[in-house]
Amino acid sequence: MPDNNQAPDPTSTPSQSYTDVPEQTSTSSELQHSFTGASDQPLSNPSLQSPVQDVVANPTDTQQSIPTDSQQNDSFSDQPQAVVTAPHAPKKYGGKKIIATIFGILLLVGGVAAGVILVQRQQQIAEKAASGKECQQSQDCVLLDNPGNSGSFTAPRPISYVKITAKDVHEYESGDTNDGCYHVVINGSFLSWNRVGEGPDCKDVSNVQVWMKEDEATPTSTPTPEPTEVPEETPTPTSKVTPTETPDTPTEVTAQCSDVKAYDEEWILLSSQDLSNLKKGDTVRFTVSGSTSSGTFDKARFTVNGTSLGETTKKKPGSNEFYVEYIVPAGVTTFTVKGEVHHSQLKWI
Repeated sequence: MPDNNQAPDPTSTPSQSYTDVPEQTSTSSELQHSFTGASDQPLSNPSLQSPVQDVVANPTDTQQSIPTDSQQNDSFSDQPQAVVTAPHAPKKYGGKKIIATIFGILLLVGGVAAGVILVQRQQQIAEKAASGKECQQSQDCVLLDNPGNSGSFTAPRPISYVKITAKDVHEYESGDTNDGCYHVVINGSFLSWNRVGEGPDCKDVSNVQVWMKEDEATPTSTPTPEPTEVPEETPTPTSKVTPTETPDTPTEVTAQCSDVKAYDEEWILLSSQDLSNLKKGDTVRFTVSGSTSSGTFDKARFTVNGTSLGETTKKKPGSNEFYVEYIVPAGVTTFTVKGEVHHSQLKWI
């Protein structure tokens, strides 16, 4: 039986102390490994190894030989620290997309601005043309304000073209033109206009701009009359008489007369349909003119439906056309008109 009063074996205490010390040392090694990061090398600091040697040499002084936390921290501070830094990830920006977007916006804004400027300029040009300011500022234009829906005008020079303003501006070249709204006749320096259409597209005439050809120097000699342009709508033309050669004439002279035209009292050209619509008592003015290589015309004569109207020397204003007035009798709806001009050398042709 063991003796409970027996003094403890002095070797047991050191053995117990010796087994406890490695546990502390192992704990210290684990702390050192976790604190220093990726280092797997054993610590070579003597301050961390000396406590273990002291414990073995003096097992009775265990509490004094175990290193304190502050000592461990001091020893750890002497070790090189492993610093781990994350790789720098550069920020990505859509630089090309932003530049393309800005460029597109600038193009869009520039296009809209250019469109607005062009529209405004076109409106200004249209307003200036409709108001007649351009015509007033030109020496080659005569502006007729409030001329009415029908009328006539004789310009001081041959007419190049005419602009009629009726809300919109309509331009007419030389000749006989009927666009369904306005019937315009331009013959040399003579102009006549008449609104023939109705409805919202055929507005009242607010002004007429008569654009003339450039002024030409007047020749000293007597100019040869220019042949009159023949309009499309004319009464039934008469046959042209071939000039008769005169033996006494030293040089050959040629001459001919133009087709007969019909006008009303306002000098508005009448078509074949207009003539068929005439009634008893209406007045018609028949005209005829001639052209020649030499000599002049001094008078004309007319025959209507076989009845002679006699000779006349009256001329249509602003032209070389001789005319005669004819009052329509009752029951007459068709007209056969013959016109002749008298040449100074060739006589009646």
